[in-house]
Amino acid sequence: MTHASSLHAARRRWPLARWVAGIVLALCVVLPVYALATGHAFMLALMTRIVVLAIAAVALNLVLGFGGMVSFGHALFLGLGVYSAAIPAFHGLDNGLLHLLIALAACGLTGLATGAVALRTQGIAFIMITLAFAQMFYFVFVSLSPYGGDDGLRLAAGSRLAGLTLTQPGVLYAVALVVLFAALYGTRRLVAARFGMVLRGARINERRMLALGFPTFRYRLAAYVISAMLCGVAGVLYANLTQFAAPSYMSWAMSGELIVMVVLGGMGSIMGPLYGAAAMLLTEEALKSITDHWMIIFGPAIVAVAVASRRGIAGLLAGPAGAGTAATAAPSPAPPDAAPGNDARPADARSTAQPAPARLEVSGLVKRYGGLLATDNLSLELETGSIHAVIGPNGAGKSTLIGQLSGEIEPDAGRIVLDGRDITRLPVHTRSLLGLMRSYQITSILPEFTVLENVLLAVQARQGHSFRFWQPVAQQPQLRDPALAALREVGLDAHAHTPAGVLAHGQQRQLELAMVLAGEPRVLLLDEPMAGMSQAESQQMTALLSRLRKRYALLLVEHDMEAVFSLADRISVLVYGRCIASASPAEIRRSPEVQSAYLGDEA
Repeated sequence: MTHASSLHAARRRWPLARWVAGIVLALCVVLPVYALATGHAFMLALMTRIVVLAIAAVALNLVLGFGGMVSFGHALFLGLGVYSAAIPAFHGLDNGLLHLLIALAACGLTGLATGAVALRTQGIAFIMITLAFAQMFYFVFVSLSPYGGDDGLRLAAGSRLAGLTLTQPGVLYAVALVVLFAALYGTRRLVAARFGMVLRGARINERRMLALGFPTFRYRLAAYVISAMLCGVAGVLYANLTQFAAPSYMSWAMSGELIVMVVLGGMGSIMGPLYGAAAMLLTEEALKSITDHWMIIFGPAIVAVAVASRRGIAGLLAGPAGAGTAATAAPSPAPPDAAPGNDARPADARSTAQPAPARLEVSGLVKRYGGLLATDNLSLELETGSIHAVIGPNGAGKSTLIGQLSGEIEPDAGRIVLDGRDITRLPVHTRSLLGLMRSYQITSILPEFTVLENVLLAVQARQGHSFRFWQPVAQQPQLRDPALAALREVGLDAHAHTPAGVLAHGQQRQLELAMVLAGEPRVLLLDEPMAGMSQAESQQMTALLSRLRKRYALLLVEHDMEAVFSLADRISVLVYGRCIASASPAEIRRSPEVQSAYLGDEA
């Protein structure tokens, strides 16, 4: 068999994860038909419960698995959906479309209000705030005695859609299955589209996403609202399944069950929520038939799956490489000139459009940490066509200076002016979109994405229009072409489809610079770009920065004195936050004060 034919055969073979996904989806269609044909009501009811709760788990997976937001109050939206059907039915309104509209509005507005508060926090604070909101609504509905209060409320009439009643078992299952399939497919498209790329990127490295120019709060909030609304749809279906509404549907225990389904099935995978819901409910029923103390067995079983694979059932099926669980679409073909070892890059391939000239003026910058002056009345200027280097011993305030210029650290005093505009109080993402971009002392990339996807995000931030939910990013040449050009600029075009996390350290530094360049900057703030590089890698980076000086205004913080003195047009020396000298490289070499404070014998 030739190499080409073996590749073709390999492409035709589906991995285990795809076979299992196909079988599970087929069973979701075949088993209910069998149950209806044989009159097996229990099987149909169990399958319906699995499908409905899988829809709620899909909703939670969007924020938990793809967004990294551990919501312990998502049962709130399931409960709101249940009452969106039960309360109108209590008043004689059985229109299913009305129930859905009420659920979407109630969950959307509640998600917007609660998310706007909760998403201003992180970690345990976010978890506790989502739980607090769910408990607050739980007690509100407990107090609604006209609608049963703590005892709950029976569904007076099933939701009617197109002449059909959702309380009919076959009808309910068919509608729920259509909603589930739509939710799974919609999730697959969303997470590979522009919006989903930003959401996933913010989960992996929010600091980098802000530096690229994304206001991550907006994307997280939008995802939270979408998730809440989908969970509300599941609630309407759940009300028709149980034909009952109770505040307990909003309890922390129900939220915990949804989290278990997502984690058990595989966070951040498309099929994980369905796997988790099916595994949890089927195992529960099987154990209940054996013993009343089924939780003693069920708990350790969940722990065993978590220990075996951090990516849940979907991860176990995908194997070590994670095949079949990736949310992104298939990668675009590698560029023709991306052959390994091909480092020849003609000048026209490296060149990009000349950005408008920039001028950055910093005056009287002060930052105090208690009694420590990290920056002490610093002033400097940058302009296109020159490199201003900042050197000094560790703890001199160099990284603090870049943090203030980029917007990550708010100065206590002083002004930062870009092209005549005061940007001292502007947030990080706004400064980035104005053309002021930075690299980090410790490499800051998105290791779970490919090299190309890292740079695609930078291009996407510059182009805007990231609230797009359908077309996969990999299929958009307006993003891919500039990203490949940036990779050619730094010499990484041969690694476009390599996972960024497996690159060598020097290549990761190159990738970070490519991300900055793809964002079309005008001012570059480079925090030790050669840190940890070999001598050969440092020489390559030095040559690259020398080429870039014609297009950008560069601030270079670096400990490699050979690179600094070969590149810099002007050097400022910081000691304990104070600038002790700022002059040409030749004058800095001759300065006795600089030699005593930092350079020593290196001068």
